[in-house]
Amino acid sequence: MEGPRSFLTLPNLLTLSRLPLGGLAWLRPLDPAFILGLLVVAGITDVLDGWIERRRRERAGGAGAPGESVGTWLDPLCDKVFILSVLAAVTVAHHFPLWIVPLIGLREILQALIVGSTRVIPAVRRRLRPRFRANFLGKVTTIAQFFTLAAILLDKPGKVPLMIATAILGAVAVAVYVRRAL
Repeated sequence: MEGPRSFLTLPNLLTLSRLPLGGLAWLRPLDPAFILGLLVVAGITDVLDGWIERRRRERAGGAGAPGESVGTWLDPLCDKVFILSVLAAVTVAHHFPLWIVPLIGLREILQALIVGSTRVIPAVRRRLRPRFRANFLGKVTTIAQFFTLAAILLDKPGKVPLMIATAILGAVAVAVYVRRAL
């Protein structure tokens, strides 16, 4: 079990920074440059927190199993809160149809439901062991979400097919996640 000091590491603080970034989206959701800037900053913190954590573990001699650190569950949780907050802020402010949020955020919503069900429903908990490790498909889905948001904000043609492609990527990423959890 990790104590308060192990929680307040630089990688975890970088991860946690995405929470207020998601809240900031509500301040200026009609400003594409502001929202795109938040996406860039969030992307940088996501890359940095993983890189710093890997370096820290290498220096410590690879101590600890990959699933032991707080960051293994904190990072995806903060990612989900960030992307869903930005999606909701932009959707509401621009008076877009509300179906955009679950379409683009499909992976986040499905993963949250799966993890939540393992915590609440004993039969699901016995069957599934969610692992929070990032994978290539998940990273590609996150990038697709960011590009889709940019296309929406900049009113680019082809944004609806991009939304659909992002939803499909998200669904496939969740299928991989569930397969890994079985």
